[in-house]
Amino acid sequence: MPEPAGQAREYALGHSSQELDRLSTQAKLMEPFTRRLFEQAGISPGMSVLDVGSGAGDVAFLLREIVGPEGKVVGADRAPKAIERARERAGALGFANVEFIEGDPVEMNFHERFDAVVGRFVLMYYPSPSDALRRLAGLVRPGGIIAFQESDNSGARTFPPQPLFERLFGLMGKAIELSGAEPLMALKLYPAFIAAGLPAPAMLAEVAVMGAQDPFVEPLANFLVQGLRSMAPVIIKHGLATEQDLDLDTYARRLGDAFRSAGGVMLSPPFIGAWTRRAN
Repeated sequence: MPEPAGQAREYALGHSSQELDRLSTQAKLMEPFTRRLFEQAGISPGMSVLDVGSGAGDVAFLLREIVGPEGKVVGADRAPKAIERARERAGALGFANVEFIEGDPVEMNFHERFDAVVGRFVLMYYPSPSDALRRLAGLVRPGGIIAFQESDNSGARTFPPQPLFERLFGLMGKAIELSGAEPLMALKLYPAFIAAGLPAPAMLAEVAVMGAQDPFVEPLANFLVQGLRSMAPVIIKHGLATEQDLDLDTYARRLGDAFRSAGGVMLSPPFIGAWTRRAN
């Protein structure tokens, strides 16, 4: 019997205001990668799209740019704080064709089928990603698009190796794993699509690279440590590190200084997207 698809796993990052702000920063960094995925998948003006695990709404707003005023975007998330933030932002922007609903679309019914269902960094939180994909595909019209993007958190690296960078990603990956999620979901996208009974997906992989003299080193270090801060309760709870050991107030400065001193390069985790169309 397959595992239930619902998002029963602990969300290691939480939904604090600080974390929702971090997600918006992440969205700006990820926007070019995600846009390329959606456009290559075939999402186009006039389409109706369901965004799974919409968070504060950044992916939904990107989709709205692609589908235009004649299209429609529905974002769904189980976190009430995230939905509240997304609705406030949509209202401020005057987006009448972007709607946010609270709940897990895997467990929901809709009056009409969508032209596409998408998600970014969301399948990793389902106990059975393939079962979730199977159910989500049922919300798409025949010939419609199923497109998801995940990351391989083990693939981030620096050269020359920087212990603070490696420790940050090691702690975050372990915290994700201990919360029951899948830190290597990007590498498991293809078999998940196949196990869901979907046609074999096309795939796209991208990595961001930064050199030590890049002016964005300090902002990036701050962003990475914001993620570590959001995960600190899980890290401390499971005994991976203590608050004193982490020294989060100085971590970003120490990380940036070490990277600049080494004079090398920093590689992000690989971001992998997979997309296919539902059989007619």
